[in-house]
Amino acid sequence: MNHEPESLDSRPDFDDSSVWSVKRFTSARNAVKFYRVMAIITGVMLLILTVEMIYKYLIAADPSTALMLGGFDLAAAIAICHGWCYVVYLIGCFWLNQQMRWSLGRYIVLALAGVVPVMSFILERRITHQVEAELEAAVVVAPKTD
Repeated sequence: MNHEPESLDSRPDFDDSSVWSVKRFTSARNAVKFYRVMAIITGVMLLILTVEMIYKYLIAADPSTALMLGGFDLAAAIAICHGWCYVVYLIGCFWLNQQMRWSLGRYIVLALAGVVPVMSFILERRITHQVEAELEAAVVVAPKTD
């Protein structure tokens, strides 16, 4: 076998920004999966919260007792559940944003999608397609082993 180093002229030409380590590439794949799941869960919880608020403040006769089931406050439970889902969603957005090396502005847009009804579903599809395209175009390099 010939162990001579490969000439630099025979290597493929690519942009340095498209070079990814195996670790970063794998982490980005996992981050986008986690982001998708949390975007859907957060979106559903936000829709439930929106319906609850409409019922409580526009339809129910007494907002203070609306959605009280015995001693259980369903409205508070929905709000708390959405809040915790949103926190986990923000962690997923941060993870994805870091792996893709996007700007702070992109992170803010991702974060806002969790508080604007239906926006998380729309943005989830766009972001997923964009990430998949970027990962498809990535040049993945493994560490050199001896």
